[in-house]
Amino acid sequence: MFDLNSMNTMHIDAIREIGNIGAGNAATALSALLGCPVEIDVPKAELVSIYELDSYYGDPDSSYTAVFASSDSDDVTFNFMLLVREDEVGKLVSLLVSKQFGMQMDVSAMPQDMIDSALGEIGNIILGSFLNSVNGLLGVTSGITIPSVTHDMLASILSVVSAMFGQYGDVALVTKSNLNILRDDKSSSDPLDASILLASEPQALEMLLKKLGVI
Repeated sequence: MFDLNSMNTMHIDAIREIGNIGAGNAATALSALLGCPVEIDVPKAELVSIYELDSYYGDPDSSYTAVFASSDSDDVTFNFMLLVREDEVGKLVSLLVSKQFGMQMDVSAMPQDMIDSALGEIGNIILGSFLNSVNGLLGVTSGITIPSVTHDMLASILSVVSAMFGQYGDVALVTKSNLNILRDDKSSSDPLDASILLASEPQALEMLLKKLGVI
């Protein structure tokens, strides 16, 4: 089993570049879906202790919505997560409704299952776009699972990642890319507290590093 503790700077830089390509494709897909420009920050790829992960990316008690999806390959699994701060979910869903139906809607008046359905569609598009980048690198054609949506404290959401990596050791390798939605004229930004996380099992990461020729 590939030991994440053995990863060096070159390995992490390679995974970061994968995150950069994947998040770039995801941002392009989200831009087309919402009908407005979307930019990404320079992705981070970091080894984080599974015991610190619940508070590593923000206030562990803050409320977030997470959209989870994975590759459907039987060999290795790549796991993806879209994280959106709970009080900004309405902004994302409003943009989708406006683009898809040409109308403004009060998201607070929408049933929760309709909001979650919209979030699932957004997750399916952008996480699937990220996976397509990985597929292209590996030369495979795996699909993405049906996204699941959950609303919880950040600590509870990230505990899923901690538990996954806890099967293999005491550190997690997480690639995180922040999304930023721009106004149509690009004159100013409308920051959105949303991030894409790639948190895949060591075997999948090892396969990527071998394909890149760094191990």
